[in-house]
Amino acid sequence: MPLAMLRQGETACIKEIVGGRTARGKLTDMGFVSGKTVKIHRSSGGPLIVGLGDNRIALGRGMAHKIIVNTGGCEN
Repeated sequence: MPLAMLRQGETACIKEIVGGRTARGKLTDMGFVSGKTVKIHRSSGGPLIVGLGDNRIALGRGMAHKIIVNTGGCEN
């Protein structure tokens, strides 16, 4: 499921990044890589506010649709 489909307060594990080379590169540079846990801090109106580690990142919905997540959690 795309990251953009999660609701506020939900946590998920990143499975993969889809899209073109440029989009994948930008997301990877921001820290969105397979196996990382993300949490939605705000999802209503405007960009998503996503918790990634100790950081909070504002992410447009178009880019959030390129991040495929698993709501079952990360297997570490």
